[in-house]
Formats: sequence, structure tokens, C-alpha cells
Amino acid sequence: MRRPLPLFIGLRFTRSKNANKFLSFISVVSMAGLILGVAALIVVTSVLNGFEQALSSRILGMVPQVSIYSSQPLQDWKPYAQQIQDNDSNVIGAAPFVQARGMLSIAGEVNSTILNGIEPRYDPAVSILKENMIAGDLDSLATASGNIILGKYTVDKFGLELGDEVSIIISKPSDSSIGMTPTFHTYTLTGIFHVSQELDKWMSYIAMDDASDVLNLSHGAVAIRLNLQDVFVSKQSADKALANATNTLQTLSNPPTGLNFTAGDWTQTHGSLYSAIRVQKTIMSLLLFLIILVAAFNVVSTLVMSVTDKRSDVAILKTFGASSQLISRIFMIQGAVLGAFGIIMGLLLGLFLSLSIPSVSAWINSTFSLGLFDNYFVEELPSDIQLLDVVVILVSSLAMVLLSTIYPSRSAARIEPVKALKGE
Repeated sequence: MRRPLPLFIGLRFTRSKNANKFLSFISVVSMAGLILGVAALIVVTSVLNGFEQALSSRILGMVPQVSIYSSQPLQDWKPYAQQIQDNDSNVIGAAPFVQARGMLSIAGEVNSTILNGIEPRYDPAVSILKENMIAGDLDSLATASGNIILGKYTVDKFGLELGDEVSIIISKPSDSSIGMTPTFHTYTLTGIFHVSQELDKWMSYIAMDDASDVLNLSHGAVAIRLNLQDVFVSKQSADKALANATNTLQTLSNPPTGLNFTAGDWTQTHGSLYSAIRVQKTIMSLLLFLIILVAAFNVVSTLVMSVTDKRSDVAILKTFGASSQLISRIFMIQGAVLGAFGIIMGLLLGLFLSLSIPSVSAWINSTFSLGLFDNYFVEELPSDIQLLDVVVILVSSLAMVLLSTIYPSRSAARIEPVKALKGE
């Protein structure tokens, strides 16, 4: 026998067919609890990781991650962008833009929109718009082209087709007592994009010079949009970018009068969404760890009953010279094997469900027309399995199971052979 004695006996106790049906039932329940708890925890963390990944790749791929706003249009924005990129390795792209809020007016109906004025040749460096075009071409937004690109949701809602005319209503300050005066601008639909229903609904794109004309501004960049390698340090990159833009302005031989910069980042516009996802992940993880904790208590119950059931076996082992430490290790091994099997099965089930849940949720949503994701930035339950999360779940679950074996194993070690064999 090459295996250590505690391991050999512990495995024999685990494999033995016990006549106590209730003990067998409790063993199955404790193992099932571990399987479901570990699987549920892996699935939930993977889904919430998927939401984080979708937030950074989809929403933050369409909205500015960091923006440097100028108090007046920049005729030449490139020196500022170059200085920012040279001094911050986290900045991997820059592009000019002009942004305004307005209303789409189509067939007598209106819909709020965020009007983005962009330059097609620079925008792909900071946005995923070009790769998400499903009709038309981003390059149709040539300078002062009078063209517009809308989201699929808006196009489907109003039954639009390429070549249709779309009116934009922009409110501007007025010198009269009215305060704000609406102005109407007509554009031709030359492109359709699709990212998510939320973004399709709100975002629209025209040429940057057209956006300047809408706002009665001279042609130029009102802001510089930056694309980041790590979006979760956007605040630091925004501060660096602001300092670099200001330094560049001071180096100009003839700087524009009254020009200054301000900075903003995505946490100011979508930070609450990210915080909500993080809080949900923390709370759900704690709640599901309680399920695993309950399953660990079931392991305690199983081992306590096993110790009672095998009192005579323990007594015989002690009469043959087995020490209390050896007896304790036997039942710790029995509990560890039971827990490890449940945890591994839970891991396999959790990974399978995590890999399947995106396609399954999309199929259910489309087959039964449930509209589950109509108000979200995803069209299916996303899933992103991260190795660190899986390792933490496995280690913490196994630690709880091992801790749960301490009391039953010590109880077994305290069994006195004379009392246990009395009446046998």
C-alpha cells in the first residue's frame, strides 16, 4: 500500500456503501448545494464581467472616453492632440468633434438626439462607429455634405431608407424676449449603424463643419476626443491631457486670445452605470457565497453523522494503534473529497452555463419576442469568464469546506474505544 494510511482509509470511507439512507441523502444534498452554489457564483460573476466588458467595448467605444473642450473652435487641433499622445501612453487615438443636443423631426414626430459632428478620416481612431455600419458609408460625411448617419432603432422606428430626408431641430439663444429660438436643418440619410438599442436611439452623426454651421460657430474643433488603452484610469488621463493641452497653448508664438481648455471623461456621463455593475457584482457574490457556506454546513452535518455511524470502525482503528491525529486526518480527507467533488462539478457546470448563456438568452429573447434587452446596451446576456474570479471562487469554496471538517474530525479523534465498542 503506497498511499498514506489516512488517505487510504478516508477514501475507503467515502466509497463505502452505507446502510444509513438518511446519511446518504444528506451527503447528496451537501454535494448538490456545493455544485449549485459554485456554478451560480461562476455564472453571475461571468455575466457581470460581461456587462463590464460590454460597457467598455460598446458604449465607451461610441461615447468620448476623455474629451478636451476648447472655449473657441480650434482651426488646428493636431498639435494639441500630438502633445497629449506623446506624454501619455494610455492615449492611443485622438480626433476632433463638435457635439450638440437636438430633436429629430420625421413625419411629424420628434425624437431627442445627440448630434455629433465628426471627420470620417479621424473618427475610426477613437470610435467603433465605422465597424458597426450596417448600411451606407461613414465616408459619406464629407465636409459640408448635408448627410446624416442614424442608428438602426431610429431608422426602423420611422421606416426610413437611405436617401430619405431628416430634419434636425436645434434651439439657439435669441436676442428677442422669447429666449430660445428653434432652427430647422435638413439632411439626407446616407448611413445606418447598429451597436445597441440605447445608442441607436440617441446618437446621430453629421460632418463636423455641418455641426459648426448648426451652432453658428466658425469651422474647427470644439473638442478633442481621446481613445484610451485602459478606460478605468480615464480621470488620470483627462488631467494629463488638460495639462498637456494648456502647455501646448503656452508654447504658441501667437496664441488665440481668450482660449482655454476644460476636460471631461466618461465617468461623468456613464460612471453611475459602471458603479451599479460593480455594486451588483459585489452583492451578488456575497449572497451566493452564503449558498456555498450553507453547503459547507451540510458537509459538517454529513461528517458528524458519518463519525457517529463509524464509531465502531474508529474504535477498532484505535485498538490497532491509530493515533488521534490519524483519525482526525481520515475524516478531514473524507470531507475534503466530498467537497472537492462538488466544487469541481460546480466549476464544470458553471463554465458550461457561462459559455452557453449568451446564445441561449438571445435565442429565447428572439424566439418568444420578449424584448428583455430593449432598455439595455446589450442584446443578449454577455459573459466574460475571468481566470482570477474562477480561482478565487475555487480557493475560497475549498477553504470553507476544509474549515467545515475541523469539528467533525476532532470529534472522531476523541472517541474512546472502550465506550464505542461497548455493546457491539
